[in-house]
Amino acid sequence: MTSRLSDYEICYVLNGEAKQFIQRDTQMNDADAWYYATLHSGVGLYYGGCDAADKAAMLRRHAQRRGLADVKWRGLE
Repeated sequence: MTSRLSDYEICYVLNGEAKQFIQRDTQMNDADAWYYATLHSGVGLYYGGCDAADKAAMLRRHAQRRGLADVKWRGLE
């Protein structure tokens, strides 16, 4: 079974400047949107020692300390 790709618009604010981009994926949720926003913004990822349950929260804290905020997403039809 193959998953169908869909387009998603991801919007975020980096150091006070609004940004947006389109990301293609099989699904999207808030954690995915934050992940993609860190990549798109150049903030980068932080891989520290934590369990899987804490990864989304750790990613968000890392991104926010570097000026990334207000990550939102929506599916495009």
